[in-house]
Amino acid sequence: ETLRRVASARKDLSRVSPQRARFLLRRGVVVALVRGCLWERALVSDEEVKRIGVAQVTEMAKWGEDSEYELNYLRTIHADLARTFPHTKGFERKGRYLPRLEKVLRAYASQDKQIRYVQGMNSVAGVCCLSATDDAQAFRLTNALMRHPGYRHREVFGRGQGRDIGFPLACQLGWILDRLMEKYHPKLSVHLNKTLAMMNCPKGMFSGRNVGFMTLKWFLTLFASVVPPPVSLHIYDLFVADGHVAALRAAMLSIADVESQWLATPVGDTKVLQPKLWHHKADPDGCPSEDLRDTWTRDPWALVTAIRASPPSVEEFEALRSEYAQLQAMKKTAS
Repeated sequence: ETLRRVASARKDLSRVSPQRARFLLRRGVVVALVRGCLWERALVSDEEVKRIGVAQVTEMAKWGEDSEYELNYLRTIHADLARTFPHTKGFERKGRYLPRLEKVLRAYASQDKQIRYVQGMNSVAGVCCLSATDDAQAFRLTNALMRHPGYRHREVFGRGQGRDIGFPLACQLGWILDRLMEKYHPKLSVHLNKTLAMMNCPKGMFSGRNVGFMTLKWFLTLFASVVPPPVSLHIYDLFVADGHVAALRAAMLSIADVESQWLATPVGDTKVLQPKLWHHKADPDGCPSEDLRDTWTRDPWALVTAIRASPPSVEEFEALRSEYAQLQAMKKTAS
């Protein structure tokens, strides 16, 4: 009876419009068994669903063994499989999601000839594997998050050239996050910049040469590498609904959560540079524990509501994105 109801719900949801699917995702309470269907309605066209089935994904996933060039990527994929959500049921050694994850990553690498595979994609694809009903849907979701014009998350993983550090979209989001922190948490911004100055680092906790401190942890995997899947799935719900503005809102919620603690921390204390302490409680010695902060353990509706209530608005996000693009254009012209 339960399976019949799930099948009926999936069939009903497969008919809703993309706009309706996004609306339901923003509501914050998504039943796990139908999450993949809602994501697919929001992300993937009917033509794409018909075109890419299990047989097509299986064929694409044969990529990786025809040359040393491909084998190098395949070795990295195999190494990262064991690192993907190792404490989550189904991702443990010989877990049922690992073959699906490998198939999705190999299939995606066969299609994206510019990037192929970069560490961090395993977490994004892993979340899609958790949500999907089969291998084909897991691939379609991953491919859409990476390449859909409204998301283009693949640009987070872009490689740099020359002195460029790469990760162009992560750098953009980090720059925007610094501007948001200056506006909404100015005291914390000043405090953190003083710590950076003592370490001979430039201003900007989340951007420029400092992008590796926190930004990559948050934006490469959309928080999937810093909070467990049961939490990150709700962040992904909002990302599917609203795009990268949702990731920035989750980051701003993190900043608001630690503000009082970091302001009480002496300037120069490198605890602020430990990614895990931004989401986990500290043990008696001040080291990160395995317990998440209360902000991230509230019920799903409360968490989603808190993220959605955090800045920026869509208008503010677009304005800052335009400003960043202008600055990058000016730098390119100057060079």
